[in-house]
Amino acid sequence: MFALERHRVIRNYLLEHKQVDVRTLTELLSVSEVTIRRDLEKLEEDRFLVRTHGGALLVEAIREPQTISISNKTLEAIDIGRTAERLIQPGDTILILSGDHCMAMTQAIKAISPLVVLTNDLSIAMELGNHKNKQVVLLGGDLSSKESAVYGALTLDDMKRFHVNRMFITIDGFSDHFELSVSSQEKAFLIREARNNAEELIILCSADNFNRHAFYSFGTAKSGDTIITDRKISDSLKQQLFEANLRLFTTVDIYEGPKHG
Repeated sequence: MFALERHRVIRNYLLEHKQVDVRTLTELLSVSEVTIRRDLEKLEEDRFLVRTHGGALLVEAIREPQTISISNKTLEAIDIGRTAERLIQPGDTILILSGDHCMAMTQAIKAISPLVVLTNDLSIAMELGNHKNKQVVLLGGDLSSKESAVYGALTLDDMKRFHVNRMFITIDGFSDHFELSVSSQEKAFLIREARNNAEELIILCSADNFNRHAFYSFGTAKSGDTIITDRKISDSLKQQLFEANLRLFTTVDIYEGPKHG
């Protein structure tokens, strides 16, 4: 089968199913994985699909969620994302999971290179995919119906293969006992798995989400973790975080640490 015919079959499959893995295509087209990966590279250049680790996703399936994610960003989320960007150094290997704060940070790291970025978010992958001196790895998995990100058993298994210097997460709840939570069970599972393979956890959280619980807990903030929030955080909570040996940055762009008499 000629390349153009294979491309036609792949396009038709993606138009119907929205996503595909390399193994399915090798069986469908009776060719090697190397040939399929070459075909996917060509279709990605044509902006028809976005390659993931182990497969591909149809671009049209993610454009609408991507637009929603960007248009709904608040100034607060942008400020938190820009503050987080200051913690990234050239040469880092980082994990950025889906979330408004993380997307804002992504748009601020364009000038940092070289950089290896691992993500489950298609919008983040597309944002950074064409940058020079950046290697972007998109985890495989099932495309969420609620956001432009992949989750599921394949994503969790994929995550076990990688190690990162820093992982950045957006959370929805930070309780008075430092319990961390998000609104999605699949996101909680992924964060829990990824945390095992990261040297440093950096938590992005709006001040309004402190002292509250979201639906799914994935653990607690631990000594040495970093928290980035906006300037509305109370002085009493700051002190609690300092006493627990948690690093704190606010959108005033000043590192806040324990006060010494």
